[in-house]
Amino acid sequence: MIKPGIVVTAAHCVANYGQKQFYTGWQFAPAYRNGAAPYGVWGAATAYILTSYYNGTDGCYQYGVICPDDVALIVLTGTPGNSTGWFGYWYGGGFTSNGLAEITQLGYPCGLDNCAYMERNDSYGYKNTTYSNNTIIGTNMNGGSSGGPWIENFGLPSSLTGETNGSFPQQNVVVGVTSWGYTSTAPKEAGASPFTSGNINVLINTACTAYPGRC
Repeated sequence: MIKPGIVVTAAHCVANYGQKQFYTGWQFAPAYRNGAAPYGVWGAATAYILTSYYNGTDGCYQYGVICPDDVALIVLTGTPGNSTGWFGYWYGGGFTSNGLAEITQLGYPCGLDNCAYMERNDSYGYKNTTYSNNTIIGTNMNGGSSGGPWIENFGLPSSLTGETNGSFPQQNVVVGVTSWGYTSTAPKEAGASPFTSGNINVLINTACTAYPGRC
């Protein structure tokens, strides 16, 4: 969640690229763990993706894969974030002068513990201009992890005693979501469409205008 009642995920989790077709039946279970949903299971009122993803003109590296805008929002039927809290989000920054960022990835990959537990991965990320400017990280997560958040400065900040923070000041901000990986289990990396003013900002403004009570 990046608002009390709004979930960010991958566009391919809610729609069939270029087919002008939305899937249905979305559910969100905060803190799901091995069959338990301590904060309930929430339905969806609607979902938003960019028109370019909907009609198949997003300029993907491969058709429907490794796209600039594989990003979606799901508006929930309520506001579970009022109980659980929610992440911030960020676009257009977070990389060092060498083009690197430290990313925490969360998700439910079915290749680890049979999708039953939320898994965490921490990795350097870098922007690959050939792959539609997607961010690439090293990870062992595979299918099932799609749509999981990529977070910068994850967790509670420590009190500094003889140490300094990095150059990126924002805490607990989602900067992308797991978008793609490899069918082969050999390569241990995944990619994400980076958040930009042209995708996440547009989607948030649209959703919050239509559903201000979820924001």
